[in-house]
Amino acid sequence: MRVTDSDVDFADLSLALPFAARIHGLQGQLVGLSNKPGGAAQLELQGQVDEYGLSRAAGQINLFDPAAFTDIRVIFQNVEMTRLTPYSATFAGRKIASGKLSLDLQYKVKGRQLQGDNQVVMEQLTLGERVDSPNATNLPLDLAIAILQDEHGKIDLGLPVSGSLDDPQFSLGGIVWKAIVNVLTRVVTAPFRALGALFGGGGDEQTAKVAFDPGDTELLPPEREKIKKLAQAVAKRPRLSLGVHAAWDPRADGNALKDRSLRRTLAAQMGREVAASEEVGPVSTADPKAREAIETLYRNRFGSAALRQLEGKFAQANPGAPPADAAGRLVSRLANLFKGTPPPLSAEESAQLAGADLHARLLERLRDAEPLSDDQLRALGAARAQAISRELVADGVAAERIALEAPSAADGKATISLGAVLKEEQKPPPSATATAAGPRPLKGGVALPQ
Repeated sequence: MRVTDSDVDFADLSLALPFAARIHGLQGQLVGLSNKPGGAAQLELQGQVDEYGLSRAAGQINLFDPAAFTDIRVIFQNVEMTRLTPYSATFAGRKIASGKLSLDLQYKVKGRQLQGDNQVVMEQLTLGERVDSPNATNLPLDLAIAILQDEHGKIDLGLPVSGSLDDPQFSLGGIVWKAIVNVLTRVVTAPFRALGALFGGGGDEQTAKVAFDPGDTELLPPEREKIKKLAQAVAKRPRLSLGVHAAWDPRADGNALKDRSLRRTLAAQMGREVAASEEVGPVSTADPKAREAIETLYRNRFGSAALRQLEGKFAQANPGAPPADAAGRLVSRLANLFKGTPPPLSAEESAQLAGADLHARLLERLRDAEPLSDDQLRALGAARAQAISRELVADGVAAERIALEAPSAADGKATISLGAVLKEEQKPPPSATATAAGPRPLKGGVALPQ
């Protein structure tokens, strides 16, 4: 049978928006037509979809019982995706604003069981407004598309499908679109893992976390490598944006900032000159000059009586002959500073002071009392966000694709989130209250204390 200048009409009325399409200019041949049981015809057909789309089909089919045997490869090229809005509306809850679709479909049916392999290529896909559909998933699909689209705006998916033709819910178009939605779901529920998989990495959701040393803003080498890999992937996904939310740990970062400030004060007390950009270094309680500076600072901040009281408790918690070391001689000297019998120690105080380093205890109390403002902690978080942003820019991400959120108290790790850069036709009107793209930019800033 020769087919020339023919049309094929197709309609699917089961969708939220009814779908209809026409292949026109169809031509080709079917060879071996027969109503003999088990007989299969060879076919080669080619037609046109809309003005510039192409459709081809080749393979074998039992035209008198296609559910018994079909083995056909079907190709669609350059099909306008706006026509497929009924499917995207039904299964994704969104219209299609623009895009081109190419399909390479290999379908085999035997005994009413379908095994199919779909190679789906979507170019410059842009989603439009939302559509109410009871079967649609509520997912951030713009983000999924931004992750899947390469630098040329192409999404290339391999989607195996299967099903029984006897299933009352069976729909070939539905199977394909459900498979697409399943891929999008996996992408948006684990975006960093999906991004890493696209570029041959073993990325996981920990890629979103950037760790810092307590009280510090410098990126550690392992974190810089993590950011570089992320930046390289994002640079190849032009519709991806990044949000950076830095944080501080009130306890760990707070103690580190207090300790740094206290070391600088002690250095000044000891007559050491330390540049603003220089680390002071640790304090050695074995150094007589350091011990004297610690005692002087403690006396100045809490009073002589408070120092004598702590020294007395320390002497009670460490009775007996002193060992032959500096700390022991110190205890022996302190034992003669008190007249009368001091009040007995509680079990908790005795456990804390027995065998301890007195000057280390003085340092701990000085550190705990060191002033620290919320502005200093916020400045630490802001500086961490800026450090991540600078590293991302240095690794190739455009600065306008990075948004900084105001930092907050958390576990001290910064979080990098993925967002979608929306095209003009996707952006809400200026009066809309919903935010379209990502985190708020960080405004202002407080200088990080030295």
